[in-house]
Parts: sequence; C-alpha cells; structure tokens
Amino acid sequence: MTIWGPDMVLRWFRTIQLGSVVLPAVGCLIWGGIAFQEQKAIAIDHAVDTVALVRQYSQRLIGTEIVKHGAARSRVSGEPADFIRSQAFHSFLAGIDARQQDNFGLVVISDEGQVVASSRMFPVDSGVVVTLDYVQAIRNGSRLFIDRIRLEPGGEDAMIVASPFITNDFRGMIVSSVATETSRSFLRSVAAHVDEAASLIRDDGKLMVRQVPGEPILLPPDTPARQNMAVAPEGVYEALAVSDGIRRIYAYSRLEHMPLTANFGVPTRSIFTATVWSAMPVWLLMVAMGAFTLAATSLARRSMLAQRATDRQALKLTEAENLAQQRAELVREMNHRVKNNLALVTSLINIQARRGSIDAQDLQLRVRALAEVHDLLYRSNHGETIDLGDLLRRALDPATLVPEDRAITLQTVLPDGIVVSADRASPLTLAALELVTNAVKHAFAGRETGIIRLVLEETGDGAARLTVEDDGIGMEAETTRRSGTGLVDAFVRQIDGEMTRETSDGTRYEIRFSL
Repeated sequence: MTIWGPDMVLRWFRTIQLGSVVLPAVGCLIWGGIAFQEQKAIAIDHAVDTVALVRQYSQRLIGTEIVKHGAARSRVSGEPADFIRSQAFHSFLAGIDARQQDNFGLVVISDEGQVVASSRMFPVDSGVVVTLDYVQAIRNGSRLFIDRIRLEPGGEDAMIVASPFITNDFRGMIVSSVATETSRSFLRSVAAHVDEAASLIRDDGKLMVRQVPGEPILLPPDTPARQNMAVAPEGVYEALAVSDGIRRIYAYSRLEHMPLTANFGVPTRSIFTATVWSAMPVWLLMVAMGAFTLAATSLARRSMLAQRATDRQALKLTEAENLAQQRAELVREMNHRVKNNLALVTSLINIQARRGSIDAQDLQLRVRALAEVHDLLYRSNHGETIDLGDLLRRALDPATLVPEDRAITLQTVLPDGIVVSADRASPLTLAALELVTNAVKHAFAGRETGIIRLVLEETGDGAARLTVEDDGIGMEAETTRRSGTGLVDAFVRQIDGEMTRETSDGTRYEIRFSL
C-alpha cells in the first residue's frame, strides 16, 4: 500500500499545474492544425471552382473570335481572288464585328504583312505593313496566336486573336481584337476578396491579363507557375507571386485547344485568418478549463505549503540546537588536531635541536605543509577527508623547494580523487616533503641539474602508492636513524604503511599505504 506523503502530494499538484498549462497548449496546437487543414482544403476547393469559371469564360471569349474567323473564311470560299478586297467582304466583316461592342474590329493581313481587308475601313490603306509578332507566328505555321498589344493609331489596350486565312489565291491571316478590360472586368468580379488573384498566362509564360491594371509581364521558366504548367494541364500549387510578392495557393487549368492557362490564387494569410476564427471557440474553452484547473490546484498547493511552513518553523529550533552541538563537536575536533600538529612541530624542533642546529627553512616548509592540511580541512564540505593529490600540489611547490640558482626540475603526477583521512594526510605530506627536500639537498652533489619525480597513484584493492625518485648520485644502502629518512620512517609507521628504497640509478623511495 502506497502512503502519500506531503512531498508526493505537492509533486502531484505541480504535475497537475503543469498539465493545466501544457495540455491546453498542445490541444490548441492540435486543433489549430486540424482547423488549418480544413481551411486550406476549403481554399483549394474555392480556387479550383473559381479557376473553372475563369477557364469557361475565357474559352467562350476567345472562342467567339475564332467563330468569327471561321465565318470569314466560309464567306470567301468559292469567291474570286479579288473578293477579299471588295466592299462586299468589308460589309460582311463589319456586320459580324457590330455584334459585339467591346471589340476593335477584324482585319485580314497577307503573309507579307499588308492589310487587305478591314471591318472598320474601306478601302484599306494598302501601304500599311504590319510587322508585329502575330504576323511572324502565323507565317511560321501557328494555327492560333493570342497576344496583348496596343493598337495603332488609337493606342487601345487589346487582346488579339490571329489564325491562318488561306484561299486558293491568298495566303495570310485574320486578326480580331477584344478590349483587355473586358477580360479584366470578369477576373475582377471573381477575385472579389482581398489579395485574391485571377489571371491568364500564355504557354510561353507571358502573363496576359490580371484582375488589376498592369502591363503584361513574362514569367521566367523557373517560376512555379511555368513549371507546373509544363507538367500537367491543371493542378494546384503554392508559390510567391512574381507580380505582387504575395504568397498564394493557386489552381490552374488550361483552355482547350488554346495556348492559354487560367489561374486563380487564394492568399495563404487568409487561410490563417480563417483558421483563427474557426478554432477560436475551442481554443477559448481549452484555455478556460486550463485556467480553472491551474487556479484550483494553486489554491490547494498554497494551503498545503502554508501548513508545511508552519511545521518547518517548528523544526528549525530543533535543527538549530543540533547544529550548535555539531559545531561544538567540530571545534573540539579541530582543536584536537591543531594540538596534535603543534606537538608534531615541537617534536620536529626538538629533533633539529638535538642535531645541533635548527634549519629555519626546513621547519618553515613543514609548518607550511601542516597549514595546508588545515586549510583544506576548513574548505572541505565534510571536514574529515582530504584530496591527497590537491594537498601535495599545494604543499610541495617547486618555487619554494628548489633554490633559484639550481637547475633542478620537480616533475609531479598528482591526480585528483585519491582521498585520505585528515589524520593520514599530515604524515604523508611531511614524508613526501622530507624526501623531496633531501633529494634537493643531497642527490645532486657536484652538479647543478637534475630531475625529481613525485608520483601518486592507486594500486587497487583500496591501496595507493607514493613514489619519490631522482636521477642523482644515489646513496648508501644503509643509513643511520639520524639521517633524513629516519623522520620518513616515523611518518610511514604512523599511517601503518610500508616504504622501500632503491639506489641503482639515483634513489627511488616508494611508500605504500591503504586508503
């Protein structure tokens, strides 16, 4: 059976509070994504339906002109060659031209570009030679050519439709023109919402007409419109418009048997706006539920925290008493260690006094080593153990141990993490200090250079090894108790360690001790 303590209850309160924020946020994101996909599908359907209207209207508009061309060809069929230039043919062209008020007439042009008949003029000026693109296109074999030009001499903005006009004795073309505003007005009526776009694009990428006034532009081959038109006769794509820089979802559909494609685009930002409005009720509901849950759990948690604060206040007095007792014990322990180390300093002074002289520098180094032990103890969180590598690096400073006038190098390998008790740290540090000091003084007699290596390493099974070696002149295998190593032996015995010495090449001391 699980017992629910105060901490567990508070954790559950925090979890519920976090959930009251995260879950509505995630829910809003998921619902927003669903709403966005729905609004995007609606926009695509709208674009597809509208582009079908644009295609049908444009098909009918251009188809009317093609029908006129067919009627003119039928009228000259079987007539003599000079009938094309007759007033009777002019009257026929004027009759079919008068049926529409938004066009600018029909003309028949020879392959050489000479106007031979017109619905608006009789007789025609035979000296006029037309050199526009549609003349070259029909001459090169095009069956239908559609363009947008400025008519001369009036400068009317017109969409022209040109097709071959061939009889037994005549080879040329018939050209009719419709006011560009006629197509633009229809495009403007279907693109009724803000930033919607409707247009007609020729197969070579020429943007013939849009719902807003503007000159035709040529779309580069790498634009999404050109690329999609080259793949399929109809489809849907998303792109940034070259004409106005607005991102839209476009639907396109090619006119049957005509070099034109109808386009209709819905701005993507309108999809985001519609998404926000459609998802807003659900979002508000989720936020309200999350806010209610957050407020309720916050009140409950605040009440529980207040109760815990009262309980903790009651415990502080007991903790303060326990802390005071612990500090008193720690002070007593530190005083005891200081007393022991002062006794050790006194012993070192007595030993040097018995030898007949007191070496102030040696004594200063040993006292400094003991001071480092106490400094690390005070810095330690637990106050009972010391990192031996750190202690040796601080106590055995080469700048202090090696005279400036001697080229002796002290190399150390003192890794962190080898921890010993405070009672063992002092003897080990003093032993290392004694061995290094002796090496500096005696190992390099008759020479100014030398290397002393100090290495600390773990040997496994809860033990470690401290090695001091030099490449000096070595020393005799037997020494008296009055030598410097006598103190080292005493320090090693104090920690229940073992020390060995080798004197083959220089001198090597190895102290093994348990951790």
